[in-house]
Amino acid sequence: MPTDLFLIRHGHAIPVNRRYLHAPLTPLGQQQATQTGQHLRELHPSLDALYTSPIRRARETAAIIGALIGKAPQARSGIEEMTLLELPALALLALLSLLDPVEDYLQRKAGRPLHWPIAGRVSRVLTEVLAGHPRQRVAMVAHNGVIGSTLAWLFPEQRLRWWTSIVGNCSLTQLRVDGARAELLAVNETGHLTPLLATTQPPAHMVRLPDKVVETKVARPPKRG
Repeated sequence: MPTDLFLIRHGHAIPVNRRYLHAPLTPLGQQQATQTGQHLRELHPSLDALYTSPIRRARETAAIIGALIGKAPQARSGIEEMTLLELPALALLALLSLLDPVEDYLQRKAGRPLHWPIAGRVSRVLTEVLAGHPRQRVAMVAHNGVIGSTLAWLFPEQRLRWWTSIVGNCSLTQLRVDGARAELLAVNETGHLTPLLATTQPPAHMVRLPDKVVETKVARPPKRG
């Protein structure tokens, strides 16, 4: 019973005292969220549920989208952006994942809850959300690190790409998930945004990996006819 999952990065935000923890949306971010909500409102069938990170910039994005699609966003802890405490652990485990035992663990846990910085807590939330919405269409407003971790969890062969990628503000990443199986339908889709509104704001934290990494196969969304 597959679920269509739309991952939405929050709109453009401005730091408060040089910190993003309580960053509000800028007027640009509000416009991005409005255009995203208008786009989602036109989907057929429409969305069945809308979830959001409890962080301010995500909640504000979800509130604008929710008002346009007629869905009250539900805040869920566990899908916040990466913390400073998780960053060194993730960088270390990214290196260890080049070893066969760790690689095998990630392969076994693809689509199933796992123990891993940020991806572990995200996997547990998504497992619960997906189980509660079989054959439905669900959207989740979150953060760059959450979206990258989701893709690294579901498609571990491409994890090095996803852990270091930055998706655009209010971009759409769409997946079809059936249990532990997932199909990537679109990633970092910004065609619904006016070109002048498309931004790729650097996240608060980024994972730094060595240049020499194992080459992996890349899951690409289908080409559009």
